Amino acid sequence: MSENTVRKYIRQLEERGLITAEPTEVITKTGEKRNGNLLFTLRPIREVIDEHYASQLAELELATERQRVAKLLRERESPA
Repeated sequence: MSENTVRKYIRQLEERGLITAEPTEVITKTGEKRNGNLLFTLRPIREVIDEHYASQLAELELATERQRVAKLLRERESPA
């Protein structure tokens, strides 16, 4: 894979909350600090799934509330 492709997939994994990436530092033989590789940590899948379900539930609750408010507004606007 190309470097850009790998970067894209890593970014997607981070956005989905499946991994975290931390930069590291390397000290060379001459004592200089340099950027090292990224340190990747896999998140526990149970946490990821629970967060996903919580997010879906929050979206459903918001949609339900919007429908409820829209219905109330229609009822108030319609002639009695």
